[in-house]
Amino acid sequence: MRLSEAIKHLAVGAVDSESPVDILPAEVVSVSPVEIKLNENEKLIIPSDLIIIPKRLQAGEDEELKMGENVMVVSLKGGQSFFILDKI
Repeated sequence: MRLSEAIKHLAVGAVDSESPVDILPAEVVSVSPVEIKLNENEKLIIPSDLIIIPKRLQAGEDEELKMGENVMVVSLKGGQSFFILDKI
């Protein structure tokens, strides 16, 4: 195996071994605008501009989020976007 092939093989293995997302529990701490607090870090409040909310959980919908509710959140790689999956 050539050196370039070996490096490529190692790089692909390293990327495949990492999970591109983390699934985390969180609490809604504000609804206007929506902000959440991750259960693993009580001091870190995620601002609304980093949160993606499904339409069914947005204000005015039947299942809209309320302050104090617990939700399951997917943190995209790098922690710059958070998608609320559902209430828990």
